[in-house]
Amino acid sequence: MPTCIETTTANWESISEQKRNDIISAIPEDWILKNIPSSEKEPNAKLYLDKVLPEAEQSITSLDTIELRDKIANGELSSYEVCFAFCHRAALAHQLVNCCIEIFFDKALERAKELDEILKATGKPVGRLHGVPISLKDQVNLEGFDSSIGYAALVGKPKRADDVSLLAKILYNEGAVFYVKTAVPTAMMCVETYSNINGYTTNSNNRNLSSGGSSGGEGSLIGCQGSVLGIGTDIGGSIRIPSALNGIYGLRPSHGRIPYMKVFNSYLGQEVMPSVIGPMSVSLKGLKLFTQVVLDSKPWLWDPKSMPIPWRYDQITDQYSNKKLCFGVWKWDKLVMPHPPVLRAVDECVAALKKAGHQVVEWDPPCRKSLVDIGLEVLSADRYKEIEENCAKTGEPLFEALRNLCVDSGSKQPIEVNAWWDISERKYALQQTYSEYWNNTVNSTGTGRPVDGIIAPVWCSASYENDNSYKTPFNYTVPFNVLDFPSVVVPVLRSDKSIDLKDESYVPVDEIDNTVQEYYDAEKFDNMPVSVQVVGRRWEDEKALFMAEVLSESLSSNP
Repeated sequence: MPTCIETTTANWESISEQKRNDIISAIPEDWILKNIPSSEKEPNAKLYLDKVLPEAEQSITSLDTIELRDKIANGELSSYEVCFAFCHRAALAHQLVNCCIEIFFDKALERAKELDEILKATGKPVGRLHGVPISLKDQVNLEGFDSSIGYAALVGKPKRADDVSLLAKILYNEGAVFYVKTAVPTAMMCVETYSNINGYTTNSNNRNLSSGGSSGGEGSLIGCQGSVLGIGTDIGGSIRIPSALNGIYGLRPSHGRIPYMKVFNSYLGQEVMPSVIGPMSVSLKGLKLFTQVVLDSKPWLWDPKSMPIPWRYDQITDQYSNKKLCFGVWKWDKLVMPHPPVLRAVDECVAALKKAGHQVVEWDPPCRKSLVDIGLEVLSADRYKEIEENCAKTGEPLFEALRNLCVDSGSKQPIEVNAWWDISERKYALQQTYSEYWNNTVNSTGTGRPVDGIIAPVWCSASYENDNSYKTPFNYTVPFNVLDFPSVVVPVLRSDKSIDLKDESYVPVDEIDNTVQEYYDAEKFDNMPVSVQVVGRRWEDEKALFMAEVLSESLSSNP
């Protein structure tokens, strides 16, 4: 159980030190690494774990969600041995990439043992996630554990039974086993994962680079295969960026599809560009299973913000599986040119889809800059007053990424209500303009339908170093938050310094673009995963997942 700290009198340094000690003390002594290898010697945490963990545990943690569930259900694996393998791997992963903020292996193993006993006694699994370990982003409330979201002031304030997130209850009732909560940046307002409590979370593929954020703990843990399925949230890219940077799959659902009820958050009540919650996984199958299980529980009966839209994947498959699809390809937004490996990933998707018989057209939508600008207006509406007030409670300093937000946000006065209404009205107008553009593509697809979905970069870079995220802006994530479009991250390739050479002839659009181009270093980002996002129309989450599957299969058939 976490140590209870009186944050009104303690300072942030003592709180943070105690919290870090609590995390390490929750790891069994024989799982503590005696000598943690340097990031220079062992940059790839996943490969290092593959070398040091027992073969039997490796074989378990290499399975995807469906395989794990089925092997547990048929008795080939026990819930306990699966839980043990993932707890062990997560413990070592944390020591390498600093990805966890709450560890409770003892409770998880006890839960797994109970599930085994139920299966033995009844011959039936508890639910469709029986025995599947699921990691949770810090803000998902569990009884007895903090949801500190990176603030020292919120450490030592465990949640009560009536605080537990609806989503956690749904997954638990389906047999899931919770074993860790994962690290986030302070306030979850950064695209790198750092807090004064926990320090930096680094990338599972290269510990010298960032995990992304704000679901960076999830991204890095899943990238290390210390989790097969986890939960992230996304208000400006926070599921998609860590998924892309760590080479895993992620779903940013439409608002209201996955219940957010009793999930803790910054800026609670902000509804113009609301945060959404969704799955991150080692496979598309994991995303689909998670979404189906949650929607089949009818969350709208409890959460008034949940849309009463049931799982419709089978209908989508019946409607489109024998049809040629048409994808709009948004290679760049004419504001910030993505780095060479990102452009190559988009090109490979185009080639694979064409080879599979699908149609591809250029996507050149309106309002590109306006969508980014209005998203940033929403995020800065209180001029980061909430962040500064929470940090001030314990004397927390603003670290680099937060300082870039708070100090550079202009006026220190939060906007007035009329200005907020104006933002909401302008957002609605942008949504209408974008919908009109999408509808008009019916004239260029050759399918008799408008474009089915969009293929776009997730981020303009394959990665970035800690404290350098500001050099790679939000241009390819925030627009889809403003529009509230579902988006699925699909890994495509790895960067290659011998292929992905800088285009010396390219002339940057402006100073922001110039900063992005100057930051590219083929050597530094060599062998990093590169992904794209498959974007659908609002509330067509099942179709977005279907299109991601079409893309993934096309890529597999076009090596």
